[in-house]
Amino acid sequence: MTRALPRSLARAPFALAALCVFHAAPAFAQPAGPDAAASAAGGDTTLPVVRVRSGRDDGATEGRGSYKAEAATSATRMNLSPRETPQSVSVVTREQMNDHRLNDIASVLERSTGIAVQQFDSERTVYYARGFEIKNFQIDHMPRGGNAPLEDTLFYDRVEIVRGAAGLLGGTGDPSATINSIRKKPTRELKGSASVELGRWDRRRVEADVSSALTQDGRIRGRVAAGYQERDSFIRNYHERKDMGMAVIEADLTDRTLLSAGIDWQENKPSWATWGAVPYWNADGSLANLPRDFSLSVPWGRWQNEQSTLFTSLDHRFDGGWSARVGLSRTTSKNKISIAYGGSGYPDPATGGGMSLWTGVWGESVEKRDMLDLYTTGPFELLGRRHTLIAGWNSSWSSNKTPGGSATPGYPAQIPDYRDWDGNIPEPVFVPDGTSADQHTNLGGGYLATRFSLADPLHVIVGARLSNHSTYTRQYGTDGGYTGTTDTATTRREITPYLGAVYDIDHTWSAYTSWTSVFQPQTARDRNNQFLAPETGTATEAGVKAEFFDGQLNASAAVFQVEKKNLAELDPSVPAGFKLPDGSDAYVANADGITARGIELEVSGEVASGWNLAAGYTFLRAREANGEHAATNQPRHLLRASTAYRFGGALQGLKAGGAVKAQSAIYSMSWSDRPGTGEAAPIVQRRYAVVDAFTSYDVSRHLTLRLNVTNLFDKHYYRNVGFYDGVFWGEPRNVRVSATATF
Repeated sequence: MTRALPRSLARAPFALAALCVFHAAPAFAQPAGPDAAASAAGGDTTLPVVRVRSGRDDGATEGRGSYKAEAATSATRMNLSPRETPQSVSVVTREQMNDHRLNDIASVLERSTGIAVQQFDSERTVYYARGFEIKNFQIDHMPRGGNAPLEDTLFYDRVEIVRGAAGLLGGTGDPSATINSIRKKPTRELKGSASVELGRWDRRRVEADVSSALTQDGRIRGRVAAGYQERDSFIRNYHERKDMGMAVIEADLTDRTLLSAGIDWQENKPSWATWGAVPYWNADGSLANLPRDFSLSVPWGRWQNEQSTLFTSLDHRFDGGWSARVGLSRTTSKNKISIAYGGSGYPDPATGGGMSLWTGVWGESVEKRDMLDLYTTGPFELLGRRHTLIAGWNSSWSSNKTPGGSATPGYPAQIPDYRDWDGNIPEPVFVPDGTSADQHTNLGGGYLATRFSLADPLHVIVGARLSNHSTYTRQYGTDGGYTGTTDTATTRREITPYLGAVYDIDHTWSAYTSWTSVFQPQTARDRNNQFLAPETGTATEAGVKAEFFDGQLNASAAVFQVEKKNLAELDPSVPAGFKLPDGSDAYVANADGITARGIELEVSGEVASGWNLAAGYTFLRAREANGEHAATNQPRHLLRASTAYRFGGALQGLKAGGAVKAQSAIYSMSWSDRPGTGEAAPIVQRRYAVVDAFTSYDVSRHLTLRLNVTNLFDKHYYRNVGFYDGVFWGEPRNVRVSATATF
């Protein structure tokens, strides 16, 4: 059977050809310099290290060969180093992503300090930090689209992680963390890479990335990246295919004005997708101990997602160090779900009975999200000292349209015998009835902040944001006519204050503290399909930061406290398998709230020449208002460490490293009584550690071979416990080999 060329790769040749045509004349017209002459003469030449920027100091990590970032702007939008930022900031650099082959956002966050990654099923992954779920995800400082949990990292230079609330810039002061993925930028010189990867479970991945000046003077530059991945899984029968691409162009309109525009897209097409977890107990209450590949899915089970973003920005630098930026984007996300999965019940190993199917078939939903981001920042003089001010406005408007209709399963819900399940049942056909619902969500506001230099060693950031939020759903009848508005919720003039201070103890050490309030509008609904009230609270932290080895190594230690009310929690009172009309789960608000306290330690950068390290430890203690343990599905102790060492001398070109993910025990109380006992019981994952390893070898300046092994010792562990009284297995040992060519 002949397969159609993936969309991203089908588009890529035209963009790649354009880059080559535009680049050819200036590239071949350039005279050979002295280094080229020496090379041509056959002499050994040591080339100097060149730090390449895309025409501005934007904190890019690509090509630096380090796990340390020079700057991170996600907390305050000011161009501050991590040490100058009064919050806990981690940056996963391009070097770390390349070394460990972190090809998706879940892999990146699994290597990041303080972040716990959990998976409900094959298509749904959630992230937690400081006791709460992470909901604030951005791309280049703009809220990402509805399908972004699927995002590939091919497009990104780095991922910035601000732990704690960062509502000053975005209006949603989520106290867990803000994840901001920063896209790669075009470069003035021709450079590119192509990579091929093969792995266990028939994994195949190809990707290409080319950047170049498009005019001889380099004032117009472009970059194109495209990739395709196809794989099976340790989950029985599961298969995934995805393709992705990005094209960006930059133009220096003047020496001070930069225009950028681009598009990125990704499409995921799984089959045999799961919708739920693996049963933890048997029907008699004993532990089921089902194998890691266990799945009661169907061949037509799909959770198809497609997302594309058009984006543009205009940057201008004024006299006196001031600058301004305006950015616009539109993200279109499409979802088409047709799925059935045997996630209900408890298996009876003697008879093969006890399990039933959940079925969900919906028409294609389409979300469109428009975003505006504008700000200006610069220095000013006051009382003989130089300070920095930033003022801005950002807004997002989203519309999520879902068609009405129904699909009638032509099979019984009960699975006759789960032990020989082959998924051979007919796919229900969704029949639209002409109705539709269009959910609108608007969030916008302005912010103002100043970084005061009160003394040479003391800087204080004071700021506030004024936000408005509204959501409503417009209903349409079978004739397409408007029938009314439902699900209306509005919050106006919500003020989010921010206060932070950094004191430079000496050239190495700084002490800092920060405080802000929490405001998080919710999309979660209760069992009556009504939105929950916004989450509110406060977040406080204090600590020390340091830079060692002439700034090559960052280190930090922090203590934090988060208080949050109206926290959305899965509603345990609904019947097993209960779903809202859109297929989502019902939630309930914890009005009394949760208080989380903890400690974080982190180090990142070069420990010695050629030795990179990124490591962090987190201690978490979360309590309900009545003193009971909270967030028990998150570990009290969490360790993340990644390292790489580049050899020299006779082993020149060889690189080796690894990673450790270790955590203490977690548990969730069962939603229903444990079978045969009449009482709820904990579903437990004991403490564990997973070790990864890699090695690479530079065959030449332009070719690198790499071997990556994840879960080196094939540790058995659960990546999630308690979801509908089930568990989700972590991936067994996986081996991948790759070859990367660069020019």
